[in-house]
Amino acid sequence: MTREARFRATRPALLLLVLLAALVVAGIGKNVLVLEIEDPNVTVTVRVGDVFFHTYTQSMYDVPVKEKFRVEDGLFRLVHVTTSSDAALVYLGIEKKDEPNVDEAFREFTIPAASIGNHVISVDDKEIPLGTRAGRDGRIRVKLVKISLLTYVGRLMWR
Repeated sequence: MTREARFRATRPALLLLVLLAALVVAGIGKNVLVLEIEDPNVTVTVRVGDVFFHTYTQSMYDVPVKEKFRVEDGLFRLVHVTTSSDAALVYLGIEKKDEPNVDEAFREFTIPAASIGNHVISVDDKEIPLGTRAGRDGRIRVKLVKISLLTYVGRLMWR
């Protein structure tokens, strides 16, 4: 095989290596905003302005509750809570039903790991059941963080 033929045969692999190197260089210093859910160890990319929901069964009144969060830069804002029970809203300290009926900002929140409330986080079309896992310190953490693009791609590859 001639030198030119060997080069032609290896050209696709070389182009792939150059492309991968360019992606790595482009990714250095870039950050991605993600919603991290600890145990079940889920990371979901989000953008400022995105909305996600936390649904569960409120134990005292045994009614479904749906909390609506909006993603902001570095935190998320609880903007609305709905439930079929006025008493549950009062118990939660919420005075009205119309949106918005809450305005609280969080960097993270926790859910008791042993909860029997069937907690689910919904982002886009993904439903992430939190179940009754052990969690660190008896809690499941839901938080908003910025991570490097390379870290995010690494997490996707190693799952």
